[in-house]
Amino acid sequence: MTEEWRLELEHAMGCNCNWGCPCSFESPPTYGTCEATLAYHIVKGSCGWTALDGLLWLTAAKGPGPLHERNGRAVVFLDESASDDQRQALEAIATGKVGGPIGIFMSTVTAGIQVRSARISFEWAGKNTSFGAQDSVDVDFEPIRNPVTGEEHYASTLLHTGMLNKREDHYSAKRLNVDSGGLKFRYQGRNAFTSQVIWAGP
Repeated sequence: MTEEWRLELEHAMGCNCNWGCPCSFESPPTYGTCEATLAYHIVKGSCGWTALDGLLWLTAAKGPGPLHERNGRAVVFLDESASDDQRQALEAIATGKVGGPIGIFMSTVTAGIQVRSARISFEWAGKNTSFGAQDSVDVDFEPIRNPVTGEEHYASTLLHTGMLNKREDHYSAKRLNVDSGGLKFRYQGRNAFTSQVIWAGP
């Protein structure tokens, strides 16, 4: 598949790092390894003549070290409501086969990618964002809170040279549970963010 593609996306992520995600600052993961779940909602998009508006996908991934050292593993969940043509296009984009920014990210997952169809949920709601894939992925956000007063703390980061995102709005993962394809991790109170992006390829 070599068709040109373009997606306007709502993107959310939760991972095992401390708030802020060192990867965004070219730094190693907080605790050495990278365990993350990423959700994508296509607000508007197409691949060749195939419209992809409204479709979703999730990726759960684990890397043994910094992303650029590769050797990560991933499970990609594709929206079960996609038609055959849409699924083919969605899989090519989500796994990085047709390039673009997501192609660079997925090129770090060299130890294997599993692809599955799933019923995916995604609520884009700032500090109340949530997403999941059937019984395999459950992620809920909450605000970052001041450790003394308990008041909500809001932060965003502008990434002028960011590869995947140019701005991230930061939250805390109230719940981050993954159990699928040999990937199993659970975290609470770790890094989470939302971002609106436009990606294109190849």
